[in-house]
Amino acid sequence: MTVLQPDTPTETEAKIVAAAIQCFVRYGARKTSMADIASAAGVSRQTLYDSFDGKDGLIRAAIRFVTDQSLQKVREGVAGLSDFADQLDVYFQHTVIESFELLQTAADMEDLMAGHNAAGKEEIEASHQRHEALMTELLMPYAAPLESHGLSPEAQAHYLIVVIMNLKYSAQTRADLDGLLATLKTGTLAVLKG
Repeated sequence: MTVLQPDTPTETEAKIVAAAIQCFVRYGARKTSMADIASAAGVSRQTLYDSFDGKDGLIRAAIRFVTDQSLQKVREGVAGLSDFADQLDVYFQHTVIESFELLQTAADMEDLMAGHNAAGKEEIEASHQRHEALMTELLMPYAAPLESHGLSPEAQAHYLIVVIMNLKYSAQTRADLDGLLATLKTGTLAVLKG
């Protein structure tokens, strides 16, 4: 059984995961069948099952793929940026804003947001932990100002990721999301200034 790892999927696995993501967005994970995914990927159902352990495996792989892609975009985007405000803008764009826009096109947004089932929820939690690790890295240069407020880079990263991940689900419109992100950014930068 194949477990999709960052940067290591075969061409067929990547095609299947991309098709699964399209189907999950179009129909919702609950209503998407393995036949839908096989058809969209242009592979047989046997190939699908040879590559992934059913729909749970595909849900996990899809969440992992989206996480890999967004974190890679953030890492590339923040390379060479020393200002946390700029880094936060890059993070917001490639995680919250792009996810929000994708969710707006979903047939069953609630299904996608909830992770569909236990496997999806576990993978979403693992994704959030990866986001926290990256945010902690970005906050490390600000350990002293954070400590002056009784915080640590890890605690601030946890707070930010919990808030950020919920914003993409709770914002009513893109303008609402932009306003919420601006408020979060302003508050975070105020804390970092000591």
